[in-house]
Amino acid sequence: MRKAKFDILFPCMLALATLAILSCQPTGGKGNDGQKGDDGEEVCFLTDSVHVSKNIDNIMSIDYDFQFLKPGNTIADSINAGINRLCISGSHDADVRTAISMAIDKEVNEMKAEVVEFYEPDDETFGEIQFYINRKGRFDADAADTVMVYQSSIDQYTGGAHGSYIPYTLNFSKRTGLLIGIGDVLDATQEQAILDIMLAKLLKDNNCSTREELMEKTGILGLGELYLTENFQLRKDSITFCFGQYDIAPYSSGITYISLSYDSLKQYLKTN
Repeated sequence: MRKAKFDILFPCMLALATLAILSCQPTGGKGNDGQKGDDGEEVCFLTDSVHVSKNIDNIMSIDYDFQFLKPGNTIADSINAGINRLCISGSHDADVRTAISMAIDKEVNEMKAEVVEFYEPDDETFGEIQFYINRKGRFDADAADTVMVYQSSIDQYTGGAHGSYIPYTLNFSKRTGLLIGIGDVLDATQEQAILDIMLAKLLKDNNCSTREELMEKTGILGLGELYLTENFQLRKDSITFCFGQYDIAPYSSGITYISLSYDSLKQYLKTN
């Protein structure tokens, strides 16, 4: 089964992103205009989108459906470059349309090579197995005012017993256009205290009184321990952490989301 781009690219690219987040806590409103960049100028964020689908010999299909920001200012260009780098092509190009066109062509060629290797046209199973890769990205309307939250996902079947679904969230500063890491939001030196809050919320959300009951009832924590994941969403009133398939639970448990209010984390928030 092919390795998802998020798994390969994100840890490397995130290490390059350093910034101080403008503010972790929301102040109300949509926040899509009237934001000021580091130069003091107001920036208006207008969105655009591109949707490209390809079907190859009725054996495989590839679908890219991404929202991005209309270019015109350095902050929008920086955010588009981050989306491109981490969700689409791995390059730093801010031209999302060109990046998608090149990335989908590359993906088609890679998929063709894999199908030819394992399923020859004269094989009786050829054409019976449908391969697909669906990549999607959207800005989150419930984002905190000072950030652009970008929800991306990969839904794919590229061989094996079942398909996979990989959600990933990117958080960008509206002031700088740079990627926000979890260390920019929370005091990582207090990781265990934060993880204790996460566990307590998990137990409450699943109506469990102990870790053992949680594992038996849901499978969560059956494959791994909680950690300060970089897959998080800065929402208006909370931070939502996302643990994907096999991160901390078996495939059957699905995706694990943990939402913690800013108030519950106030002593660990880093703001300026």
